[in-house]
Amino acid sequence: MFYIIERSSQLPAKFEDCFIRFIPKSNNYHPALTELSLVYIRPLNDKKGYILCLDHTESFGIDKIEVLDWLLSHTGKLWILDKKEALHWMYPLSDKLFDINFITFVDTTDVSTRCTDYYYRQYPSMPNINCLIPISKHYEECEAIFDKSLPIINKYRLTDTQFQFNNFRTTDVFYHIEKNGIKADKNCYIEYYKDKLTNPEYNLYKGKLYTQYNLYTTTSRPSNTFNNINFAALNKDNGERKCYKPEFDKFVELDFQGYHPRLIGEMVEWHFPNDKNTYELLGQLLGVTQQEAKELTFKQLYGGVWDEYKYKPFFKEVDMFIDDMWDTYQYGGRYDTENKTFTSDADINRNKLFNYIVQSKETSTNVELLELVLNYLEDKKTKLVLYTYDAFLFDYCTEDGEIFADIAQILQYPVSIKQGNTYHGLTKI
Repeated sequence: MFYIIERSSQLPAKFEDCFIRFIPKSNNYHPALTELSLVYIRPLNDKKGYILCLDHTESFGIDKIEVLDWLLSHTGKLWILDKKEALHWMYPLSDKLFDINFITFVDTTDVSTRCTDYYYRQYPSMPNINCLIPISKHYEECEAIFDKSLPIINKYRLTDTQFQFNNFRTTDVFYHIEKNGIKADKNCYIEYYKDKLTNPEYNLYKGKLYTQYNLYTTTSRPSNTFNNINFAALNKDNGERKCYKPEFDKFVELDFQGYHPRLIGEMVEWHFPNDKNTYELLGQLLGVTQQEAKELTFKQLYGGVWDEYKYKPFFKEVDMFIDDMWDTYQYGGRYDTENKTFTSDADINRNKLFNYIVQSKETSTNVELLELVLNYLEDKKTKLVLYTYDAFLFDYCTEDGEIFADIAQILQYPVSIKQGNTYHGLTKI
């Protein structure tokens, strides 16, 4: 069979497990704002891959629905780099897609051909640039990526529960947040970020911005930077949050109260009652004010427990947990959490490892809670539009009624609720 497939009649009768790569019309545009040009697919036991043409200047095109139907009914597992990205184009394939990067991250920066580099240097903002780059060059790059990926695919085990968690739960949650986008005042956004933005159209369409969560971080805690804007760390004081406005009636933010100490309490089997402020309770235990307790707690948790606190309630349990954690890491060669393995070949000390484990715990807990929230919102107009670790931002439609008492209950941990007509200066309800 020739490697270019440009008519549905040429699609094979059956492929077993495959490596697949979706090639959009442009790599620079957010996946929610671009469509597919080509699909590369290679059976794991075949000697070559195939290019399915959807929209390219060198070929006829197969309808996307026909390609989707064929992939659903005529292929086995589909191994991919960045499943979350692919869901923007082929969400019905969710259960068939397996993300290689959750086993070992595959660096593809060195596979780009000189031809591709030339086109992207000359025409970075062209929305269909990949439709102009020769199919043979796309194929060459995909074959090189397959060669890097196959040894990692072969490491996969059905018993890998961390992989299952990330591949089927984490990707789905953050895809759904991404696809909602967040409404912005276009003129304000462009004016405010004019020195940062490469091209606003990369992730801004009809007044709505699309963010992109990176799930392949050291700790599993997602970062969220796209088009040079760090959406996970928008400044509360410099006015940039004024650019973000609700599509419906107002923004509502639910912010966890004393979240990290509570999560650590679960890890060390220390219970913080929900009806008490975390730092008020710690202040009572330590004989200091609430604010002093907050400052002291963070110093103990992330700088190492001081000698004078090693026998204080809660901190005693934390210190014992860190000792056990470090022993496991040093002598077992690894430390496993629900969604991440930290191996002893990393350059890391005991306090940093503890910090990483807390971030991993935060992420896996949030994924479980976000699943519940997104399910609750499924039949409502209100959308979850931004995730910032210990706070969730909603674009609230008042037609949905009084929903935030329900959401607060779903979140299980104490939260404060704020609202506002922009993301700047949210006020407590």
